[in-house]
Amino acid sequence: MRGQATLTPRSTSILSKAVHNLRVTRLTFLVGCAFIAANCNNSHVGQDPGIEGPASNPAIATAPDTTPEGIAYPTTNLGTSARAGAKRGSTMRNYKFLGLPRGTLTQALEPISMASLYDPSGTRTKLIHIQASATWCGYCQAEAEAAIALSEQLAERKVVWLMSLAEGPTPGRGATKDDLNAWVAKFTPSCPQVLDSGHQNFGAFYDAAAVPWNANIDARTMEILSSGVGALVNEAAVLADVDGWLAKIDRGDIAAQP
Repeated sequence: MRGQATLTPRSTSILSKAVHNLRVTRLTFLVGCAFIAANCNNSHVGQDPGIEGPASNPAIATAPDTTPEGIAYPTTNLGTSARAGAKRGSTMRNYKFLGLPRGTLTQALEPISMASLYDPSGTRTKLIHIQASATWCGYCQAEAEAAIALSEQLAERKVVWLMSLAEGPTPGRGATKDDLNAWVAKFTPSCPQVLDSGHQNFGAFYDAAAVPWNANIDARTMEILSSGVGALVNEAAVLADVDGWLAKIDRGDIAAQP
């Protein structure tokens, strides 16, 4: 019939390939959408908690509410605000964890609390530095290496470097006991290591995707002196940070009483 196209074998083959390619492209698009949706739904709210958190793990509840000498942990002015000039910062809550108090591998994690580090006299500890980390975070690892290399100098300064592991090798997934053990095996620290799986405790201070988070705490009062994200990636940066606060404590710029 005049005006009607006739499909030759060659044109039929070309058309078939075009239809096949269109189907493959559509399938690839649908798979991609499903992948994106799955990852978007993997928010920190629904992440794997690793081990059970404080609300459901009786072992964590046994962490002390007093110092080793039996002095009660401060309970006034609790919050998350850091010092601003002469204005006093909040008192850090007595957060409780499971962890390794001496930073060495053991068969079972032990209950640890901020009260374990509280030292009203400042004789054992002047400053507590907290580093919240994730296994997947390269900057967290660089900071851990820098701090651990300074273990003796920090101890001489009466600084306790408390490392908190919140996520394992996959972003958004809460750290597990195995993740903490692997972290300790890699860095061999001599400072306390705690499992804060899914940012259950320290997550109140920072965005979960923005690790490492660092804070300095006055061990005499548990006042939050500083709080912020960003890594101290070398030894000079670590010492500059802690020495600045130690100088203020030694000069009396920061009161020893709340």
